[in-house]
Amino acid sequence: FYYISSWGLRKYFTQNSGLTYTMKNKITDKLFELAYTDSMTELQNRNAYEEKLKKLRKSSSNISRITVVVIDIKGMKEINDSYGHFSGDDALKTVAKALKDTLGTKADIYRIGGDEFVCISESNVLPYISQFKDTIYFINNEKLYNLSVSIGYSKFHEKYSRSIDDIISRADEKMYMDKKSKK
Repeated sequence: FYYISSWGLRKYFTQNSGLTYTMKNKITDKLFELAYTDSMTELQNRNAYEEKLKKLRKSSSNISRITVVVIDIKGMKEINDSYGHFSGDDALKTVAKALKDTLGTKADIYRIGGDEFVCISESNVLPYISQFKDTIYFINNEKLYNLSVSIGYSKFHEKYSRSIDDIISRADEKMYMDKKSKK
């Protein structure tokens, strides 16, 4: 699926006189939902993430309040291999729900790949990370498999943050350090 701007879609639909204005808007909204929503977790997907990064990379963007949290589900392959893909899907949905419940109103949450999630916020979400970890810990009592996550986060820092990519890179490095510490 390739990116089509809302202007491009609206222009296409206005040329098609067989559709009412309401029908055109519903179709446009549905196409955006399909293009920018992960169907399994109902979080924003990689396309939405890339669009957010484009906006934040613009020179006029103020990144001084940005915090990035990177989350990776530990042992996803083992969950799939030992308990089946249904359990793997359940793990993804469980982490997504825990993220929505703890960070949902404070951050934009994206599933950017297989078992990787990114949260981008303009507020300080760091206090909510421990709440998210606690949620995952308590959920483990209900699961057949062991659900564990590795987390890295980074806030804007005047000395080290020249771009949103610097913030993401530091959060990613911290996530990998967390992952290595759990081996």
